[in-house]
Amino acid sequence: MRKSVGWVEFVFALLAVIGAVVCWNMGVRTTEFPAVPDVSPAYQGTFYSGSWIALAALAVTVAGLLIVDAVRRVRTEEPPPTG
Repeated sequence: MRKSVGWVEFVFALLAVIGAVVCWNMGVRTTEFPAVPDVSPAYQGTFYSGSWIALAALAVTVAGLLIVDAVRRVRTEEPPPTG
């Protein structure tokens, strides 16, 4: 039973990492500004949304904790049943 919970935690950790990548991509926006003659050259502006990046950091933290616990569950041996 303990090992199966560990494998489920690995799956949830993978989903959390995928969610972190999605959140990070949602939190970074790049905008192209064309050149305006005699005023300014062309440039790029990058906007970082703190809430999306914080959610990505939280998802990575949760994934890390899940992986640590999953490894502990999978690597430990189950005690023999008493009867």
